[in-house]
Amino acid sequence: QIPIPSVPAFQPSTPIPERLEAVQRYIRELQYNHTGTQFFEIKKSRPLTGLMDLAKEMTKEALPIKCLEAVILGIYLTNNMTTLDRFPISFKTHFSGNYFRHIVLGVNFGGRYGALGISRREELMYKAPVFRTLSELIFDFEEAYRRCWHTLKKVKLGHCVSHDPHSVEQIEWKHSILDLDKLTREDFRKELERHARDMRLKIGKGTGPPSPTKDRKKDVSSPQRGQASPHHRNSRGDRRPSGEKKPADSKAMPDLNGYQIRV
Repeated sequence: QIPIPSVPAFQPSTPIPERLEAVQRYIRELQYNHTGTQFFEIKKSRPLTGLMDLAKEMTKEALPIKCLEAVILGIYLTNNMTTLDRFPISFKTHFSGNYFRHIVLGVNFGGRYGALGISRREELMYKAPVFRTLSELIFDFEEAYRRCWHTLKKVKLGHCVSHDPHSVEQIEWKHSILDLDKLTREDFRKELERHARDMRLKIGKGTGPPSPTKDRKKDVSSPQRGQASPHHRNSRGDRRPSGEKKPADSKAMPDLNGYQIRV
């Protein structure tokens, strides 16, 4: 029998940082999906309520997940933490002629930034909420990528996600798209802080996430395209330090509802 991780439950008095650690432990216990098959199809254009239903299914199936699934699960498990702001952070990096993509859930509690997520690389997932500014958090991820021999090319920042699990609004995944090839270091820092101010202003006005806008730029390759890791770039089974493969055609996907698969 393979043990199924228990969804974390909290007392009202449990501090938010401890709750975040418990959520991250749960995500980690599900394990990273190395199978080459994506068990949950996630469409970013779905309303929040539909994505939360999918997250609930993830907790029931307890199958291995990838980074986008971890973001949806992180939103679901932190919905009752109303003093916590959540927003998506996407990364595009370059290594050995290839581009790689990864996403985490940025969090802000008490003016301190952190992140939840999952990755093949320990340093590209959880960040405790200890960073004083958004730029400090992003620079920490950039340094982690550098240690994996990856060059950070783009950062995409979304707006805060509603805490209402029944909201029919869509998550705004790409409110700010920052191209590091076109920005100086100081300009990059200023743009990150501008985005942080925009989020604070929207929260201060009591407005929810705005309606999604059309993507200002579209990458040539799929955001879930398979990518190679620094050490095994020629192996299709062990790809990059963090990222997702393009989901297989839903018609070709096996029916996994009756199975508990652990890797």
